[in-house]
Amino acid sequence: MAVSLATMAAFAVADQGNRGSGGNHNGLKAYVEDSLLAGVQANPNGTFDVILQGDRNGKTKGFLTKVLSDTSGSADEHMSAANVRQQFNAIDGVEANVTGKVILHLAKQGLVTSILANEAVQKSAVNLPVYSTQLWPWTINAAVDWTNGSPKAPTIAVVDSGIDPTHTADFGNRIIGQVNMVSSATGNSPGDGYGHGTFVAGIAAGAAPAYAGVAPKANLLSVDVMNDQGMASVADVIHACDWILANKSTYNIQVANFSLHSVNKASVLFDPLDAAVEKLWLNGVVVVAASGNYATDAQNTPSGVNFAPGNDPFVITVGATDIGASIGSSDDTVAPWSAWGYTPDGFMKPDLGAPGRYMVGPVPAGGVLAQQRPDHVVAPGYMQLSGTSFAAPVVAGAAAMIRAQHPTWTPDQVKGALMVTATPEPNVMKGALGVGEVDIVKSRTFNKVTIPNPNAGLDQFLGKATDGSSVFNAAAWQSAAETNAAWDSAAWSSAAWSDAAWSSAAWSDAAWSDAAWADGSSTETDGTTPDADPSLQSADLASLGITDPNCDPTISLCSATDAVASTTSSITGSLLP
Repeated sequence: MAVSLATMAAFAVADQGNRGSGGNHNGLKAYVEDSLLAGVQANPNGTFDVILQGDRNGKTKGFLTKVLSDTSGSADEHMSAANVRQQFNAIDGVEANVTGKVILHLAKQGLVTSILANEAVQKSAVNLPVYSTQLWPWTINAAVDWTNGSPKAPTIAVVDSGIDPTHTADFGNRIIGQVNMVSSATGNSPGDGYGHGTFVAGIAAGAAPAYAGVAPKANLLSVDVMNDQGMASVADVIHACDWILANKSTYNIQVANFSLHSVNKASVLFDPLDAAVEKLWLNGVVVVAASGNYATDAQNTPSGVNFAPGNDPFVITVGATDIGASIGSSDDTVAPWSAWGYTPDGFMKPDLGAPGRYMVGPVPAGGVLAQQRPDHVVAPGYMQLSGTSFAAPVVAGAAAMIRAQHPTWTPDQVKGALMVTATPEPNVMKGALGVGEVDIVKSRTFNKVTIPNPNAGLDQFLGKATDGSSVFNAAAWQSAAETNAAWDSAAWSSAAWSDAAWSSAAWSDAAWSDAAWADGSSTETDGTTPDADPSLQSADLASLGITDPNCDPTISLCSATDAVASTTSSITGSLLP
């Protein structure tokens, strides 16, 4: 889809000697641009598409009457009504197809003030390599990563129900691996028999026309832990973490998305899934997890974030925004089922929010999800679904693009950049969507020397495992938290967005479950998927500085060429806030 911005006429710069209605350039009493004058003189019998202007203070009707009533000169120098293509109201002028002889006569007699060629205008629009007709990508400035100039993102591991490789419009050849971790005897089809993982992958990195995801250049690695009914064991999810840890260098896995959670309350003191995702985090993999869909009145009442891995303080936990019907945040709310509040260990979650309600994404046409909810199918192979499951991959895609631009940044730094640049949500209770909704452009262009570290209070409790890798000493943290009455302010002093990190010690004895489930909202009623108004898309592209699909304005890797003036100007991050 060509996303068009307002056009802008681009005329050649004329010789300063041929200027104004009273000028005498080549004996002319009207301004005729040099390129047009040269063409007219070379071919006086040729026909030219021109714009004729009269007096700025005059009226088109009077101007046209004067020109058409002129009888001076020879007959072949006269203009007729048949030559007029259109008459303007905004200016005292007309568009006309006239010969070179007529142009010279009008200019010599001073019947017009200026004559310019009706040149093709240079559009400030851009035909993006990928695009989306949905509203949600435009609310978080995802379009900046749809250009050819965007850096190719590292691999996102999708720990889910698999990814359907037949969705080539969405994923092309970017699914670089499919790993089956399902150990149960229940059915698990090749690819994605359920559909949840394909949808998640599409939000993170899809590239199909009208359904672009956040990072459409990112490679994907499918780590299948759910059977065809969307069920998984915690052991299989932990096994997936092991596999990612062992193969992250081979496949350049720098982001892992977990749109799932266990079903018993989890404490970082005991839970093995928390320990497993912490291992990934502390070994350079950005872990993104859904907060959950078990709130009953998220607008007014916190539910707590009780389950692994979303309860883990290190990882990026994402809640779901209801974006309303506009790009701005004035009508944003928290989705009514989006979990938020304190974890069993007293950490406040989620860290930030992202669109998660009434999303459209790819699914296997014959998958279980499509069969279970045929009323949610909006096109062959595409469904409308809601859940924090689909907010998480928005942030996973954003994290992948940040790592592409800043390959040396640690997961703590990526989390800090995402949080410190998030858009506050004025209509949402403090904390319900963390610090606010993700803003991809601002996180991509954040360039302060010191990046706020939201995990600074935890880093002092890092130790070394027997293999030499970093590990969180949860027992030492517990001891400090229980004995320090001012622990919250001491721990989060460097994180300006949080004024309460954890509450009084409420440790959970329950550690883990043998079952996990896909975190898609199963109780969500049908809603309208907000579409992006083309004019809003155009305005958003303009605000992002996108004028060339080959240029990403958030990085200094390319330049845009003005086709009319044949001049080159650099596009840099200075175009953006």
